[in-house]
Amino acid sequence: MSEDLIQQYRVIHSSEAYGNTSVKNLPYFLPLIDELKPKSIIDFGCGQSTLADELSAASGAPATRYDPAIPQYSQKPEGKFDLLINVDVLEHIPEDELEPIIAEMAGFAKHAIIVIDTGPAVLILPDGRNAHVTQQDQDWWAERLGKHFPYLEPIRVRSKRRAAFKTWKSDDSRALINFMIWAKAEMRHRWRKITGKR
Repeated sequence: MSEDLIQQYRVIHSSEAYGNTSVKNLPYFLPLIDELKPKSIIDFGCGQSTLADELSAASGAPATRYDPAIPQYSQKPEGKFDLLINVDVLEHIPEDELEPIIAEMAGFAKHAIIVIDTGPAVLILPDGRNAHVTQQDQDWWAERLGKHFPYLEPIRVRSKRRAAFKTWKSDDSRALINFMIWAKAEMRHRWRKITGKR
């Protein structure tokens, strides 16, 4: 990502709570993480989210946070992780800058869960652009990601506006269990939305 764009996000992160919604997908990630049983996790493009902490607490695996726009997480980690989590990040990167970042992500981890918002953001950048500078559909993202991840499987997450993938194959019985857990989480989310109850 260009230094100019990173700087714009540094300004945004320093002045408001932004980039902290990925934790809402936790119920959808937990069955996948239980299936994979990673020994280490990296939240690549973590923003202000506590997702890494939540995943670490749930899985027992240490989780590293990395985001070039957040000073305390801007130091690029070394080594390889069992699982990379990337939620609502890639749409913030211009198309002509995506290839090296996706390649870098693939180099960081054996497996990944990647979630991308396919529509416009509410946030407008200081330079006047929509914060989602790359808005493409799931097929487009699958083609881009497929150049760097040999296997991609669509997954369900909270918002239908997201293109979401994991990079490992589940056996059929595990896929059914994951679907049932997702359906339960979705029903709970809809109930809370209707009733206003937590």
